[in-house]
Amino acid sequence: MFKTWWQDYKKLFDTDPKWLTIWLLTYFSFLILDIFVPEFRGASVLKYAGIFSCIIYVMQKNPQDTPLILALFLTFLADTILVWTTMETFGVVIFAFAQFLHIMRQSEKPPRDLFGFTAVLVLGYIFARQCGFTALYAISTIYAIEIMINVYLAVHRYKMQHNRLRIRCGLYGFLMFIACDACVGLRHLVLDGVFPIEILPMASFLVWFFYFPSQVLLANSSTIEPTPSKVARKTSLR
Repeated sequence: MFKTWWQDYKKLFDTDPKWLTIWLLTYFSFLILDIFVPEFRGASVLKYAGIFSCIIYVMQKNPQDTPLILALFLTFLADTILVWTTMETFGVVIFAFAQFLHIMRQSEKPPRDLFGFTAVLVLGYIFARQCGFTALYAISTIYAIEIMINVYLAVHRYKMQHNRLRIRCGLYGFLMFIACDACVGLRHLVLDGVFPIEILPMASFLVWFFYFPSQVLLANSSTIEPTPSKVARKTSLR
């Protein structure tokens, strides 16, 4: 699987060199800033501009893929809530809904299933609270289950259609997403005193090292083919 990464990069570049160049410049710029001037707030601006650009990209390339657009928007919204407010639990709830939209589009479930998910989320939260979990850890547990489901679905789709670039982008994206979340979990454990504080800078750095590429890859993982006019103008991601 990983032997195809370089070939996939070249295919992405050939598909739309302008967007990939923007993403690469954004990515390496904020990584360099995080390493050498970690207190510089401009790095955060670059990060959020990069994440928002993924939404714009899908709206241009696959405007008919509403679940993907909404999933990316909710992810961006959750980031904003977690970074700029103290409503951490609410931010994770938004992340959970974003992951559900990814589940829905990967499994091709109808939108009405969103109502069932809402009920499951509420019941799961109540059950976890009854078991002694804090609100944050109760929602985080549900979120963790969702992202594991998304990884499973991405692997299943890869096994069925591994020759399609969109499918591979989805798998790579969710693998990087779960690596990012593992670093977020590690950071929380460091702050809780489970691990030494010395590894906090590295854990924080790795969060965005994995997170931004995950969103770029997921933006290129649409399960809906472009319209004929788009296909005529651009080579489709196959």
